[in-house]
Amino acid sequence: MLIVMSDLHFADSSGNSLNGYKYNHNLPSEVYSTYFKEIREFIRESTIKEIDLVLAGDIFEITRSALWHKDHLKPYLHNDEIRDGNEAEKRLLEVIDSIARDERIAATLAVFGRLGDYFQLPVHIHFVPGNHDRLANSSLNVRKRVQELLNLEPTGDFFQNQYVYYENGDPLALIRHGHEYDKSNFSADLRTWDEIPTKIEKSYYDAPVLGDIVTSEIASKLPLLYREHYSDATILSKPELMTMYERLMDFDNVRPSNALLNFLFSTPGLSKNEVWTLIEPVMLKLFDNLALNQHVGKNLISFGNIKGAKAFTLNSVLRTRLWRKGLPFWTIRTLMNPISRRTKIPNNLSMILREECMRKDDSPIKCVVSGHTHLPEVELLKVKDGVEKYYINSGTFRNLITSTPSLSRFGRLRSKARVMVFGRYERNPEYTRQTGWSFDFNARYAFGALSDEGILG
Repeated sequence: MLIVMSDLHFADSSGNSLNGYKYNHNLPSEVYSTYFKEIREFIRESTIKEIDLVLAGDIFEITRSALWHKDHLKPYLHNDEIRDGNEAEKRLLEVIDSIARDERIAATLAVFGRLGDYFQLPVHIHFVPGNHDRLANSSLNVRKRVQELLNLEPTGDFFQNQYVYYENGDPLALIRHGHEYDKSNFSADLRTWDEIPTKIEKSYYDAPVLGDIVTSEIASKLPLLYREHYSDATILSKPELMTMYERLMDFDNVRPSNALLNFLFSTPGLSKNEVWTLIEPVMLKLFDNLALNQHVGKNLISFGNIKGAKAFTLNSVLRTRLWRKGLPFWTIRTLMNPISRRTKIPNNLSMILREECMRKDDSPIKCVVSGHTHLPEVELLKVKDGVEKYYINSGTFRNLITSTPSLSRFGRLRSKARVMVFGRYERNPEYTRQTGWSFDFNARYAFGALSDEGILG
């Protein structure tokens, strides 16, 4: 049996501490214990002999850590730039170790390490890197460290960038992270490819992309600049400053991503003018950092494939630093709109249909599973001679900030999706139709109080 999980986003929370108060996005380990308990109960009377668990990318939130802001080292490096013993590798290992030290993550990794005993079956864990943990596939020492954390044999072998699940020697499912379908988070625009091969060249996965810079230089840096400007003590003493800080900390959870500015300007309890008063000095620092570091500006344009008039305008604004005598709102739009449009996560279906295994009627692969979008879903892609082929999105395990259709108001949901694929000789407890395979998909959304999440004393 195959289980697919993605987008757990285990994050380094150590840099978020405010004088003893810590803002922690990581879910408690009980969420994962309950998840596996539900699966164990579901298959209790089944004929399962072993389990393959595929962790399909963005398991580790490597690109968003305060440790990347200590000096010139940044996470938008090419994987080949991370070499044994160099400074970049030391920083990367520091980030990974800081993630692993988080109490919630340590407890959750312990849950993964006990799955064989938990199910009383052999459990084989496979890790497929995503765009946020791309660097996990860099140097030998980094790969070994990630393998140790996931209770894998620390061979140092490269992680495969896709996983094909076989049942009795026949390929049944293709698992990707899904950033391959998103041109802002993959180094090739697969929309221009006539057909997507099952195995995409490793070199495409090793290169930095626009999303790396946006996460590092904007989403990750804004809360730090905010704290530098106001000080932790002042933020904790003034509710409006604390509310704004929490808003900035949730930046990466907003869906769709082109609603980010609206998210900031709809902060509860604050008018747009009040929001702007609070964040204008922080935005000035942010844009100064972007403008004064020519390397960042060039990468924004080149990685984002921003061309023509938009590239000229963005270059001009960065070069002249028009905001030095004040930062009008149109400047924010000028700088952010071309970036946010290119970081909007697209609908995957047209891309999935270009997969080689979907285009060829004689392909034995029956489904493609991916994550990345944080939106769990199931779509029937084609039926040929009674054979059905599906796309399944494995969603995410974290809190989502969702918007109304107008992108003007926002709410918070907890998301957790269950994806299980059964082979021909594995009994699905709730499905008896003879198709040669089956799957069980359960997308759970929850709404309510945050309990012990968020700001912790």
